[in-house]
Order: sequence, then C-alpha cells, then structure tokens
Amino acid sequence: MENQEKYFFEDFTIAEYEKLLVAAKAHYEFAAFTDLPSAKKFIVWRHDVDLSLHRALQLAQIENAHNIKATYLLLPHSEFYNLFDSENSDLVKKIINLGHDVGLHFDSHFYGIENVSQLEKYLLREKRWIDETYGTDIKAFSFHNTTPFTMSCKQWQYAGLINTYAEMFQTNVGYCSDSHGIWRFRRLLDLLQSGEEHSLQVLTHPEWWVEEVMSPRQRIQRCITGRALATAKFYDEGIAKMNRENIDW
Repeated sequence: MENQEKYFFEDFTIAEYEKLLVAAKAHYEFAAFTDLPSAKKFIVWRHDVDLSLHRALQLAQIENAHNIKATYLLLPHSEFYNLFDSENSDLVKKIINLGHDVGLHFDSHFYGIENVSQLEKYLLREKRWIDETYGTDIKAFSFHNTTPFTMSCKQWQYAGLINTYAEMFQTNVGYCSDSHGIWRFRRLLDLLQSGEEHSLQVLTHPEWWVEEVMSPRQRIQRCITGRALATAKFYDEGIAKMNRENIDW
C-alpha cells in the first residue's frame, strides 16, 4: 500500500489518461514536432513504444476521439514485439490511419554507437526500414535508454530527423515522463492543471496505461503474458490450418 500511494498507481489507468488529455487541451495547443508554434502555449505528446503496440493503438484511439494528434516512436529492436510481423504492422497502420505521426525510437546500444557519424548512419538505416514498410516519411526520433553520449547529442536534427532530446527541448520546453511506470520529475495532472509551463513535452509509454489499477511490475507482466499467449495461439492456429497434428505428451 505504501508504494501505491507513493507512486500514484491510480494515475495509470485508461480513465485517468483521458483526464490528462482534457486537462492538456484546457491549457495548451497540441503540436507536432514538425510544427511547433512559437507564440502560443503548446504541448507535444510523444509515445516511446517500448513494449506494446496493442496498448499504443488503444491510446491512439482515445486521442483521436478527443481530436488530438500524438507522435508514436517505434522501436525496431524491441525485445517485446516484432515491429515487422503482420499483426503488429496492422496495428501501426491503424495508428497512422487515425491521423497520428510515427517516428523512430532508436536503440544506440544495439550498435555500440560512440560518435555522430555512426549515429547518422544507423538512423538513416532504421528510418528506411520504417518508411519502406509503412509508406511514411518519418521526421523525428528519440533515443531508447539514453547514454552519456546520446544525451550530449543536442543538435536539432541528425540524419534529417528531429531530435526529441535537442538543446531546445532540454532548455526551453518543460518535460514530464512516465518512465518505469511512475512519474519522472513531476506528477503530470498537477503540471497540466497548473498550466505553469509555457510549453511542454510529455513522454508516455503505452504499456503503463491499463484498465485497472496495477503496480508497474504487474503492468509489465501483463504485456509479457499477453505476448506469450498470442504467440502460442498463432502457432496452434497455424498447425490447425495445415491440418497437422499438434503433438504434446
């Protein structure tokens, strides 16, 4: 119970998510990374999709119902979903068809990147993967699990992609994140209702937002179990379609 109150477990439900959107609209104009207004209070809402495209689609549908456009940054090297399988590809296409932007959630650890030349080489590679798969022309990226090197990369763009960790965002735009299933720095509802920031970048991760109150560990387990069951179902249904025996003990 102590952690539940300390880390605001009740905040991370679908019902509470809608309250955040309503509070944001009351104080800010929603903007895209490619079109940030300078004279108005704006909010840019970004999703780093680490674990679940199913949860991402649900949030995308809620945002669409509120006439809100967000940016979904896709992780080609996720350990939890395959961005290029048929099921997840369909989910991404549905998110795009709802009017949202997609971009790249880039894992520098995969390549052991240590300099800007390497960074731009692999950003271009992964941009091409997404663009060719989904018929897009993505414009923005975020770093996955930042390092001292990636946090030192403060240019507005690399490889032609807007850097969500650019100097401008770090110095001129407020920031709030739900990293690891808890509020990083400040509780988002309090921040939105106060309207204290002239502009704001919100980072959410879709896997943290569920129907019932859960601990962060329970929310992660939900994703893991759901993926395992879906994979088993895919195998069983494939065997059945081929009229083959599904042999067990």
